[in-house]
Amino acid sequence: MAAPRDTAVVVRAARLYYEQRRSQTQVAQDLGLSRSNVSRILTQARDRGIVEITIHDPDGPPRRDEPLEAALRAAFSLREAHVVSAPRATAMESVAREGAAVIAERAATVRSIGVSWGRTVQNVVAQLDTLSLRPTPQVLPLVGGHSALDQFDSGESVLKVLASRLGATPRTLYAPAVLESATTVATLRAESSIGEVLAAAAQVELAIVGIGSSGVHSSTHVLDLMRLSESERAAFEAQQPAGDVCGRFIDAYGVPLGAPTDQRVLAVTFSELLRIPEVLGVAAGAKGAGCARGAAQRSDPHRRVRRRPGPRGARPRLNARAGLSSRAGQLRPDP
Repeated sequence: MAAPRDTAVVVRAARLYYEQRRSQTQVAQDLGLSRSNVSRILTQARDRGIVEITIHDPDGPPRRDEPLEAALRAAFSLREAHVVSAPRATAMESVAREGAAVIAERAATVRSIGVSWGRTVQNVVAQLDTLSLRPTPQVLPLVGGHSALDQFDSGESVLKVLASRLGATPRTLYAPAVLESATTVATLRAESSIGEVLAAAAQVELAIVGIGSSGVHSSTHVLDLMRLSESERAAFEAQQPAGDVCGRFIDAYGVPLGAPTDQRVLAVTFSELLRIPEVLGVAAGAKGAGCARGAAQRSDPHRRVRRRPGPRGARPRLNARAGLSSRAGQLRPDP
């Protein structure tokens, strides 16, 4: 084996060859060495970790950013985090492929799955291959229906497509997700056909939720459907919404917002979501990162309600797994 070269010589040869694109013959001339010596030096550069070579396959699976994932797990007490991107894919495409892979892995280990709606969740479900599971998990809606947010081009809902890919028959919630009146929401919840489905959804072993960003995509539709008055809209904006999960809004710290919006959503509550053993949250792109960060800040590795000093400490933390990256991401918290 060739004797190790001085580090300065190895670095100099590596810079000439890799950064300045010189041939090995040219590097040998510059350093006063033989070509065979340069070849051995470049091999040493790789073996000693001075040079690292990364291959980016444009058609391969999304790449994961392991250092950032580790930082997110440590910062937000998360059990698992996925931060992904692909050279020729958009943030949404990367997250959808990774999210589908996680669902395929987890679906075989749980007895029940709950799903919300939204653009990112829809893309994740679209990427999911048809699975042959025995037994098949029960599939339930975490939130009522919304034609603008809960349908593929075929007209099928996210719930039905997910169930079809898992070989299951979904339990359907025949009620809208968002209403103009809090009283109407309470009345519908009291109906056994609706209340029983929501109660069962709150008991699922795996929840799949999108983490939306305020002012774009689903959050805009949700607000429009609520028909907020001018004063109600002002009260809503005063709470500084950052995004939404299952149609319910949170601020940048992950604190769930209250009236007037929270009482107009027909869905599992944040408290119920907190108690679900595993929540898979997906978000894509820079705009989704802000709300994902807030949701992650409310995560709790022991699934307890924690409190923090100050007036915000009186509200429960949301245990969520969120995408958190300027390009794409997906997180899963400790159940």
